Amino acid sequence: MFLDNESSKKRRVAIYIRVSTAEQKMDGYGLEAQKSKLLAYINDNKALNAVTKKEWFFSDAHTGSDLNRTELNRLRACVVKKEIDAVLVLKIDRLSRSLKHLLTLFEEFKDHGVHLISVGENMDFSGPIGNLVFQLFGAIAQFERELIKGRTQMGILASAEMGNYTGSSIPYGYRPIANSAGKGKKLSIIPKEKEWIQEVFNWYIYDDMGYGLIASKLNELSVPKGECTRARNKYSKWTTKMIRGIISNSLYRGEFIANKTDDEGEMLPESKWTIVAIPPCISEFIFQQAQNMSKKRTGGKRNTVYLLSGKLRDMNFEKPRSFSGAKRSKGGFSYRRKQFNDSEGQHHSVFEFPGKQMDDFVWGKIIQALGDPEVFVSHYLTREYADPTKIEKLERQLTTLREERINIEVAISRIEEAYERGNYSEEKMSEKTLRKANKITQIDSSIQEIEDSLIFMGSIDVEVEKLKTASSQIKYRLEKLTLKQRKVLIDLFVDRIEMSRVKVEKRWKINAEIFFRFNPNKFPTRAVKGRTDVPHKKAKTSDSGDRLSQSGAGGQD
Repeated sequence: MFLDNESSKKRRVAIYIRVSTAEQKMDGYGLEAQKSKLLAYINDNKALNAVTKKEWFFSDAHTGSDLNRTELNRLRACVVKKEIDAVLVLKIDRLSRSLKHLLTLFEEFKDHGVHLISVGENMDFSGPIGNLVFQLFGAIAQFERELIKGRTQMGILASAEMGNYTGSSIPYGYRPIANSAGKGKKLSIIPKEKEWIQEVFNWYIYDDMGYGLIASKLNELSVPKGECTRARNKYSKWTTKMIRGIISNSLYRGEFIANKTDDEGEMLPESKWTIVAIPPCISEFIFQQAQNMSKKRTGGKRNTVYLLSGKLRDMNFEKPRSFSGAKRSKGGFSYRRKQFNDSEGQHHSVFEFPGKQMDDFVWGKIIQALGDPEVFVSHYLTREYADPTKIEKLERQLTTLREERINIEVAISRIEEAYERGNYSEEKMSEKTLRKANKITQIDSSIQEIEDSLIFMGSIDVEVEKLKTASSQIKYRLEKLTLKQRKVLIDLFVDRIEMSRVKVEKRWKINAEIFFRFNPNKFPTRAVKGRTDVPHKKAKTSDSGDRLSQSGAGGQD
């Protein structure tokens, strides 16, 4: 039955016919023969409540093993546009003889609310049985996808263990080259792009430029986005996101991580990462400085500047709590630690004190230190903080250890393969892999020690450079600095301010203790590592002589 004005609410059915060259002469498989049978099926089965029209006839003279067919593509377009309600075929294999392709089409039909009707199998997939079959097909499709995904992941890891780069795109600064040891690709450095990467890190660390400023600078200089960039136009604009990606990418220090997550997308522990050695564009030393810097930068703009934001800690609790600046309704401002209930349900009231008094106290200490910058600098910079020779030696050791670790992981894989072939007994395999695993543990410990040393040196180097810059630029009276300029110096000089209070005769006595940055003994033994958050270690109070005591400030419990 063809569509007319009175049947607009009927089921819209498209007819798909396919015949291969070999089937052209077979009775019942010619295009006209199939068309006649399918039209008769619509006319004879009134329960279908179906209509069709000439525009919904689709016929291909093509093999059934390929989905790239002109008329089938037209049919799929109609499905996506929801112009039809069902597809009628003589037999299911008219759609495809490939199970994989059938599953693809079935899911596509189902996603767009289109049913399949097959005359040969006498099945309308819109009914209960049809829906059940559709669900079975969907389960099979999901199963096949999981198998493919698993095989793909195993292949990627196997390739990475051979030293190949398995990333989805080529990063700026590199070009792909064939692995001379077998299949896969490695990365080689593009010298000019390496220079720009080094410039980006220098701007970020030493010129205090943020991601947006660096992107603007590169655009001003018309720096191409990369010889092997994925973007169609390598001269398109640099963006903040691109610069953030460069600064945080551990690949530039010579380390590509092939598997940070498992098959379910969950983060794996570092001990299970597969790491590939890549030619570095920057040193480990520079990379760790950049990561340490990014952790310290809060970003964003604030309407009100509070000198001690992020510096104040309430030490009355096992886990110190932070203060924030807050305007007072009667004028002025205060620093406030909010009220809260602890894990045992005990309530702790607001801890608040006048902000100007605290600001003046801390700023007074800064003025004392910088009253004579030359003396201050000479006092704190007399010893060698970071020996370049030692740093280079540590970086070489780190590269060697990482390569050794990769080689051991490859050896473990070969031992397991030998066991699967029957060359090793289970006992011998366990013995050999255990020895290798113990060696990896030792190497990981050595890598951790070297990374900690480099991070420590990087932290000191950054602070020393900031101090030199600040001291050389302050050539006028410190009292005339703006609030924002004072905030910059506070951030440079002060590590933290530890606050505590005790109640004496129904009044609070508040104590404050300043910890400056520029004392080598107060640097944390482990600063912020690029991808691992480590709690800051509390410095001993015995070497700090800067205390403020005041009574009567703060709220009542």
